[in-house]
Amino acid sequence: MPKGILIIKWDNEIGAILVSKYPKKLKITTKLLTNIYANHRIESTDPNFASLTLKDSKITSFFSGLGENFIGEPNHIVALVLRRDEKPHLFREILKKGAATILSNLKNDQIEKILPELFKEMSNIS
Repeated sequence: MPKGILIIKWDNEIGAILVSKYPKKLKITTKLLTNIYANHRIESTDPNFASLTLKDSKITSFFSGLGENFIGEPNHIVALVLRRDEKPHLFREILKKGAATILSNLKNDQIEKILPELFKEMSNIS
């Protein structure tokens, strides 16, 4: 079962910014946000998936893209924080679906309601 879900955006002056997370008690560092973002941008500015293995967890994430080729909102990442023993590829389809929902609802203040529902749905993957 995933530990949490994050929404990250990039600000050219500040860097990686946490837009929202669920559960709220999830501890996330600015360094981790930057590492997740950098992991995507190394590959491409096009929408893409990436995974990151950490000491005590794994991250699987979807980058919305940048420039003319983006999905929903440009320069955003939807990331799942997984247990170390989980397999990121198993979450790819549900992350794709969840990211589409999140990215299409960023501007209408529904994120705080949507995240718990999506996290519950994503937690059923095994």
